[in-house]
Amino acid sequence: MQIEVLPNAGSPLIPYLEDKLVIVIDVLRATSTMVTALANGCQAIIPVLTSEEAMERRLTLPGSLLGGERQGVKIEGFDLGNSPFDYVPEKVGGKRVIMTTTNGTRAIRDAVAAPMIWMASFLNMQSIVTAVLRQFEDNAKYQGIVVYCAGTEDRFDLPDTLCAGMLIDALGPNVAINDLGEAARMLYHSAENHIMDKIRESVHGKKLISLGFEQDLIYCSTPNILPIIPVFEEGEIVWSTEG
Repeated sequence: MQIEVLPNAGSPLIPYLEDKLVIVIDVLRATSTMVTALANGCQAIIPVLTSEEAMERRLTLPGSLLGGERQGVKIEGFDLGNSPFDYVPEKVGGKRVIMTTTNGTRAIRDAVAAPMIWMASFLNMQSIVTAVLRQFEDNAKYQGIVVYCAGTEDRFDLPDTLCAGMLIDALGPNVAINDLGEAARMLYHSAENHIMDKIRESVHGKKLISLGFEQDLIYCSTPNILPIIPVFEEGEIVWSTEG
């Protein structure tokens, strides 16, 4: 199994994706929020690049909600921000959410050439690992995996890289990885017993705490509590029933 890790949304290093399984990671907070929204009954999430595109899409989807952030803060006029605690059943149950975020939705849209895109976070890591192993156990239809870390404003992001390292480590020793993948695995090994502390100390973590989102950070650092695989299909992120 070949795994290539990419450092951030907008990366000029994007490889050929037409035969790859892409796994997008945005721990703080887009993919964590998407997993939570689907667990709470959200019908689908539609990732878009800009707030203007989000508002235009809502005109064609009556009853849908607008969700997203810029610089960590809910976009003015939107129904929801990017906190998983916004996406409770009474708000998102049975609804579509049109979402735009600073990093996560950009990474997803960057990867649309891939035949399969999943969203990973600490919250659903074991489900992602199990699904990957199932996909590659016999005559895999994908020629490797691209782990796409969303990053922070076109830069390396520690929480995403730790999460990528956890994924690679869980897939076992017999994987071929690029240099960033090896660095991610080593970083995870050095921090696996205090992941939350490392995330709290990261630039992204400190920013969220300064904005009053410490509970988001604690929640998003918690592994394996949601058995969900969000998959991008026909322009929407839905709960995969296959994996």
